[in-house]
Amino acid sequence: MTAARRPGRAPRHLFLRVVWRPVDAESTAADRRALRDFTEHVDRVGRLVGHGPLVEPPGDFLVFRAADRAEAERVLRADPLRALPGSRYELLEWSPALAGTGVSLEPPPARGAGRLTLLQRIPVVVSDQRRAIDWYREVLGLTVLSHDPDQQYVELGLGPGTTAISLIAPRPDWGEPHYSETKARLGIRTGIVFQTDSVSALELRLRHAGARILQGVEQQPWGERTLLFADPDGNELLAFDRTEEGASRSTAARARRAARP
Repeated sequence: MTAARRPGRAPRHLFLRVVWRPVDAESTAADRRALRDFTEHVDRVGRLVGHGPLVEPPGDFLVFRAADRAEAERVLRADPLRALPGSRYELLEWSPALAGTGVSLEPPPARGAGRLTLLQRIPVVVSDQRRAIDWYREVLGLTVLSHDPDQQYVELGLGPGTTAISLIAPRPDWGEPHYSETKARLGIRTGIVFQTDSVSALELRLRHAGARILQGVEQQPWGERTLLFADPDGNELLAFDRTEEGASRSTAARARRAARP
């Protein structure tokens, strides 16, 4: 017996576009800008899943959503890498069964059905809110997104529309056990992870600011470099960047697996 098809839009498939050639070595600034504009457009219309360079062999990959191959071809009409001389251009359907997706291919539930729409904020408990605001702004470069001094409420983030960090200073007038339970969350491993363009530069900046470095820059086997550090209250934060070689090696392996029949 065949299961009944779920009503609504058909789930979009994932497609992999690969261009085998050393893009960065020969492309001009205008070429790179055209590629960036194209991928940003694919992202704005909700199709982009992943994009980056390939090393072995050299090239460029793009993973995106489309209903079928015909639609995928239409998406790629504006691809500036489509007609590069000396390159090999391929369009393949990504196989979730072999390589996974990393995204949900099912259509979202109807509005009002209790679907999650945004990861809004993450609380971090601090002992001195004013000091913490200064540190997160001046050392990490976050922006105050919302601040109500009367209620001692503040949110900081990387910009409008981004997930915020809410800095909470416990107050005795909250009463027990809420005050003690919140205070016990000072100096914990928050689980908050930032991506940066250079963990080495971030580490230098943190050291100059007198921040605690809990674990210096380490190269991870999956292609990321990580840095573990703490805010003035000992709350642990992690930052990472991706080396081009490490990210490309991981991406190339995934692309090869996806391309297998």
